[in-house]
Amino acid sequence: MSPEPVLDRFSYDAYLAMLLRFRDAGYRFAPFGQAERLLAEGRRFVLLRHDVDMDLDKARQMARREAEAGIAATYFFLVRTDHYNVFSRFGTERVGEIVGLGHHLGLHFDCAAYAGAGVAGLRAGCSREAGMLEAWFRAPVHVVSYHRPSELVLSGRPGLSAPRPHTYLPLFSRTIRYLSDSTGRWRYEYPPESEALLRGLPVQLLTHPVWYADVPQRPHQALRSILSAKADFLERSFAEHCRVMREGVTEPAGPGRDRQSDGDDRAWKDAA
Repeated sequence: MSPEPVLDRFSYDAYLAMLLRFRDAGYRFAPFGQAERLLAEGRRFVLLRHDVDMDLDKARQMARREAEAGIAATYFFLVRTDHYNVFSRFGTERVGEIVGLGHHLGLHFDCAAYAGAGVAGLRAGCSREAGMLEAWFRAPVHVVSYHRPSELVLSGRPGLSAPRPHTYLPLFSRTIRYLSDSTGRWRYEYPPESEALLRGLPVQLLTHPVWYADVPQRPHQALRSILSAKADFLERSFAEHCRVMREGVTEPAGPGRDRQSDGDDRAWKDAA
């Protein structure tokens, strides 16, 4: 059984304090494309990464707070997911704002959406999805992360996402220290108490915005709160687009109902 999360580490205040701890120690927050050069120069740096698995509003809240602190991160978005749609009006506004705040755009790629695909098929899928993000948001996608990485992904094979690098390459996950809050727990070390920070070593810092709030919750309850907010959003969206939902109109039930005219039937069909 996983240890209980330390909830006060998942407030927005604690999150920003953690980032400022790195900055005060001489670290810079860099995009993935600068990692090799910074390593060669012996610099202290953080590759700040956010995998956006479930909710765009949570990502935007985090992005705003980072921007206010003068910190840029790389946000990795799913293209093939049932949880959100980056190309909808709502999704485009959220992702567009995040990019407009100065954050970097990344692809969060789900191999499970390509069942049975080999390396070549996954590489082609990465290229296609990254191209979709670039064309829609008019911003470059320089790096790929993987949703629920498989053993193949964790092997670090560069061909999976070529020509773009991916975050599980040995450079990013072994040469550079890797710290993650997956499942709402800091699985290796809590970054402000980590050996990497104490020794001034470079870090890839992965967080998931769903775990953070002004008043943090246990991971399961945090997800339940997001589900509730999504249900409210969908109800408002239905009402915006459908008169039946707005007015609480109920269609007359059953084949035995009175039908006055064909026009009545058309009215029900057109009610949306």
